[in-house]
Amino acid sequence: MKLAPSLVSLCLAMVLLLACPNEGGSAAGAAELGVLPRAQIQIGIQRIAVEVAETSAQKSQGLSDRHTLPEGHGMWFPYPRPAKLAFWMRNMHFPLDFVWVRRGSIVALTENVSPKGGAGTLLRPREPADAVLEVPAGTIARWGWKVGLSVEVIPAEPH
Repeated sequence: MKLAPSLVSLCLAMVLLLACPNEGGSAAGAAELGVLPRAQIQIGIQRIAVEVAETSAQKSQGLSDRHTLPEGHGMWFPYPRPAKLAFWMRNMHFPLDFVWVRRGSIVALTENVSPKGGAGTLLRPREPADAVLEVPAGTIARWGWKVGLSVEVIPAEPH
């Protein structure tokens, strides 16, 4: 059976597209991690569109291997109970701000963390936290977030 050249080209393009790394990492890694759920985080009058890292694999991957994070976006890391969490900047390509949250209130802020520390530098809050919000560096200062502000998670509406 002879295939038309356009069909062969289309199939080849599909294979290449599926094999290429996406923004979050490799195609295989994306399949392993799955599509992250989405939500919004409200702090004061600001809302951040977030991806929610729920599984251990998603939390370990975090924003690693991405090259940008648009303003007004972030990643939310919820945990079942407060703990002295530790985060790293492994395979990061841009600086971040960290908002450490416990029971719906900001308990600590870590600003302008450079990706240069990599996995060798562990970031820890002074207080136990049950969630962490990662946002582009400068967000905390720009919006004037302070310890004690309330943080609300607004689940994404189902499609």
